[in-house]
Amino acid sequence: MADTMIRRLPGSALHTLFPADPFVRWDLARPHLSGIWVHGDAVAFQRHSHSRHIHGVSVLGDADVPELLDAVLADLPPEINGLAVERHFLPLLEDRLGRRIAGGGDWDWMWTEQPPPRTAAEESLLELDDDRDAAAIMALNEIGSPAAESEPGSGRTHLWLGIREEGELIAAGAIHLTPGRAPHLAGIVVHPGARGRGLGVAITSGLTRRAIDEYGVCTLGMDADNDRARAIYERVGFRVARAWASRRLVPSDTGP
Repeated sequence: MADTMIRRLPGSALHTLFPADPFVRWDLARPHLSGIWVHGDAVAFQRHSHSRHIHGVSVLGDADVPELLDAVLADLPPEINGLAVERHFLPLLEDRLGRRIAGGGDWDWMWTEQPPPRTAAEESLLELDDDRDAAAIMALNEIGSPAAESEPGSGRTHLWLGIREEGELIAAGAIHLTPGRAPHLAGIVVHPGARGRGLGVAITSGLTRRAIDEYGVCTLGMDADNDRARAIYERVGFRVARAWASRRLVPSDTGP
């Protein structure tokens, strides 16, 4: 695109204007319901994080991001409590917002369309039930990853896979569906006493293969500093589409 001004467009234009972007294609609802900002190669759109209770605006693009970001900040809806930019634009975001930034984190959105190689440990995988196995999954999460975002028992999960030994659940993981109706890995947890045996790779590979068989793609989000998870995901075949810096906002009436 070769725009010379910032445009406000209906959300239905988002997938038409950026059809090749994997994040737009797989993560965002079609049609996108809220209006978008567009300037040259840049786009800003609202995105709601179900698990973290953030109603944010995300900005994608390259050379035209600075002007677009300024327009977004001048026209920010009052319900917005977060902003996300690709990480190389974080200094720009910090310069514009100053003390309005109230924490946040860096994370990567990854995807793959290639089925991973099968591992021996996958022979132990079994399907779990979101209701009947919810207590066992929550107990595993408490031991292995209290911040896991799998939400067992909520009905949100499309598929659970797990591994049991002597009746105890020692590894589990879930597939959720994004607003774009693509499978998204969530809550992959291995009991600390069972780590180092390839169970995390087995859960990830099994879920990814099932996702690709059904939908042709699998997506995930991970904290940027989680080197252990990154090694597993790269081994399975995931690659980074967007490296995000997400920051929470304090209300504008308490800012500088």
